[in-house]
Formats: sequence, C-alpha cells, structure tokens
Amino acid sequence: MYDILVLGAGISGLSAALHAAEKGLSVVILTKGAKPDGSSNYAQGGIATVTEKTDKFKFHIDDTLEAGAGLCKKEPVNILTKSGPATIKQLVKWGVQFTPSPADKTQFDLHLEGGHSHHRILHAADLTGKEIMRALLCELHKHKNIHYIENCYIKDLICKGEGKNKRCVGAKIIHQKTGLVEDLLAKASILSTGGAGRIWQYTVCPPDSCGDGMAIAARAGAALQDIEFMQFHPTSLYAPQLKKPFLISEAVRGFGGILKNYKGEEFMNQVHPLHSLAPRDIVARAIHSEMQRLGKPNMFIDLSGRTPKDIKSHFPNIYAKCLDAGIDITKEWIPVVPAAHYMCGGVLVDTWSRTEIKGLYACGEVAATGVHGANRLASNSLLESVVFAIRAVDNICDSGLLKAKIDVKKSTKKEKVSFTKAAYWRKRKKALQDTMWAYCGIVRTTAGLNQGLKEIATLEADVDAAIKNKETENIHFLEFLNALQVSKMILTAALHRKESRGLHYILDYPNLDPKTKHHTIYLEKGSK
Repeated sequence: MYDILVLGAGISGLSAALHAAEKGLSVVILTKGAKPDGSSNYAQGGIATVTEKTDKFKFHIDDTLEAGAGLCKKEPVNILTKSGPATIKQLVKWGVQFTPSPADKTQFDLHLEGGHSHHRILHAADLTGKEIMRALLCELHKHKNIHYIENCYIKDLICKGEGKNKRCVGAKIIHQKTGLVEDLLAKASILSTGGAGRIWQYTVCPPDSCGDGMAIAARAGAALQDIEFMQFHPTSLYAPQLKKPFLISEAVRGFGGILKNYKGEEFMNQVHPLHSLAPRDIVARAIHSEMQRLGKPNMFIDLSGRTPKDIKSHFPNIYAKCLDAGIDITKEWIPVVPAAHYMCGGVLVDTWSRTEIKGLYACGEVAATGVHGANRLASNSLLESVVFAIRAVDNICDSGLLKAKIDVKKSTKKEKVSFTKAAYWRKRKKALQDTMWAYCGIVRTTAGLNQGLKEIATLEADVDAAIKNKETENIHFLEFLNALQVSKMILTAALHRKESRGLHYILDYPNLDPKTKHHTIYLEKGSK
C-alpha cells in the first residue's frame, strides 16, 4: 500500500507527487498514455502572479473576481493569488526556466493577457506548460520513492464505508497493454485527471480529456459543481488542413494582436472597453456572433502592428505551427475560431483540495476550487494546479490519514477487459461530441439543451444493450460511458441555471440573475 496515489500526470499531479516525495512519502503516479500528454503540455500563455512593484495582490484578486462573473469564492481566490510568489520560487527550485526580461535578465518577462489589469504573466516563450512539465519530470526521476505507471486507465475508485464514513482507499486500474484489472491501494488518493474538452466536437484539448475523473468521482458519491461552465477559448487556429487542433495563445492579443472580421473591421471595440483583451467568455461570444452575422467559418487576429522579429522571438512555436499550415503570421492575419478549452467546474473540493469522500482529493482542471467561478481568468489555471496540489499533500500529512489503519485487501478475483468494438464506440463518441457542440456550445437554448438530453437518452440505449449483452468489460465502452455521464450532468446543470452568467449564455434567459447561486449535482453509484 502506498501513502499517496496520484491519478494523472499533468502539472497538478506531478507537483503533488514531488511535494509528497520531498516529505518522504511513498507515491505512485498513474498516467493514461505512454507518456504525460495531458492539457498541461498544451498550455502556451503562462502562469499569472504578482511580481512587479506596481502590481498588487488586490489587483490580481479583483481581476479574477471580475472575470468569474460573481461566482468566484473569495477565500480560495485569496489563497491562490497570495501563494503566487512562493509557488514561482518553488517551480524555479524544481528547475523551471521562465523567460527573462530583455531589459533585465534578473527579472522575468511579463505578458499581458485578457482580463488582466497588469503585466503579470510569467512564461517560457510560448510553451510554458511544456517547460514546466519538462522540469517536473526531470525532478521526479531524482526520487526513488515515486513509482510511475504508464498506460493505465482508471476504472473506478475503491471506497469503504457509507455516508460520512466513506473513505477512498485507492482505485481499480486497467493496464492498457494487457487489459488486466488491478486494485491499487493507497492511504490517500489525488485526482488530477484533467478536464472534459473532448466531449465537444471542436476542441483544443488532448484526446485524454474525456471527463474520466469527474465521472468516477461522481459514481463514488462525490459532488460536482459548476460544470455548466465550459470555457471556449476564443482563438484556436482555423486550419482544417491540420490534423491536430492548435491554440493561439491569449498572449498574442496581449502583444498587440487585434481581432478583425473578413472586411478588415475591428469588432471588439463595439463589444467591450478592453476590446480584443476582454474576458474570454465575451470574446468567444463576440467571435461566434460575428461569424454567424457574416456567414463565415472564422475571424482573424491582425499582428501587423509588431515587427516580424518581435513576433518570431515572442511566439516561436506559434509562428512555426502556423507556418506548417501555410500561414506566415509576420505577413498574414491568423485565422481563428472558438473551441472547447477548459472546464471551470468539476469535483467539489474545499481550500485544502478535499472532496466529500475521506481520503479523496482533487486538484487541477478536474477540481472545482471556486477560483474560476463562471469564467476562468487567463493563466490562473497553472498557478491553481500547483498551489492546490501542494495544499492537498500538506493536508494529507496533517490529517492523520497516513497513520490510520486501513483494513482492506487487494481483490484476488482475476478481471480483464477487452479492446473489441473500438469503431462501434468511437462512432457513438463522435455522435456525443456532435450533440454537445450543437446543443451545449457557446450559445445555448432551453429547447437545445432538452434536445441534447433526448439524444443522450438514445445513446444510453447503446449502454443498456452493452449491459444486457455483458459487454461492459471493454475499455472503449468504459471511456464512452464516462464521457456520456459527464455530458448528461453538464446538460442537466445548464438547464438548471436559468440565467446567462459567464460562460453559460442561454438565449431564453439572456440576463444575469443576482439571486442565482451555485448548482451542485450528484450522480449516484450505479446510475448512468
């Protein structure tokens, strides 16, 4: 039995594992793929924190609350912002190399992004997530008390007891090379499985982002909160010739990029005082509206106000990727379109990352800390991932979980899943993605959300057939089931919010209702 089981190997999971290892704890990390390839690797922009004398915690707090459209929880926001400088020091200690200021190499270069009142975005060129992951993985290999298991799929959490006495004691995992199911036991478990962007048709999220962690937590009896708030990033690269989606960082607009339509007209100046640097929810809806008004598949970012040298030096990866698509961003406008990006809600946790189930913690995108409210402020997510991962480990150490005796044994029952009918379940997953994009996208309607639930009911019939035919021990079925369960919960949560707030914009209720509060839904174990 391990001290801590970390489910997921993004920035939050690796930060938790490293912090635990430095405290002398035994840790096992599971990753779904052959290598860490979650959303963390895709993060371009950077990590937001107060480092300049002209900036203050209050300003960062105010910006976060403003972006969150009234649903941010003040205590975790205070913790997040005030933990920023110490967190950056810890990341630098772990080997992260942030881009220095051209004017003073002893200081960090700071970007400006949408919704921020000050330049406070530390970055590593335009591959910040990849750099943090590189450093954490290098550091991870220095610790003999960290066990790393690749190609593992989480089937379900293992819990003992009921109600307030329920305790998580590990997880049932599937070894994807063999199909064998194993009980992995631990005194405490940390969910860091990422978001659910892949349940939408158009997304910049990696293939693994199917809502697995939210589904297994809900089946175990944990609460989910604010999952109707999926952030659609306003500017993914519109390049149908590319097989993989690609994000155009918010920092490009912070660098002087201006959103324009096909006529060369700037349109954000008619929408928000911050123009192209307005909060993401506003920018995404404005682009969507302009696309519909003109009947066009995309809009553009105009960077002509900056020199080719500046563009290449600040955004080398974006420049290269666009060039691969036949677009020279030093000479041409960047074609962009909104795409599903970040889940602002998730598994409900407190300020120490604790869920309602004893011994089960959650951090990173899978968790609902209350920091993001109804709309995440740009570059707060990487900071949140590290801050609340460290707090989770600190609480585990202080809680008595590691000293408590657990009367549980590994199952001796031999279980194995199959890998058959892959095409069958992928086809249904594609139908689910189309449904979520059509009826639960940037702009919603009550009729559309209800239609989405009807189409999900049709897909549930396929689940019932699999149960009847005893075909549920299939990895493709299990992944589809998780995506289906999370989609149903999102649609249900969206229907319950009878107002437009932040990322949830519904034509039937176009105005914000000051009296509306958070909505929390549960998925009982054994339910679809």
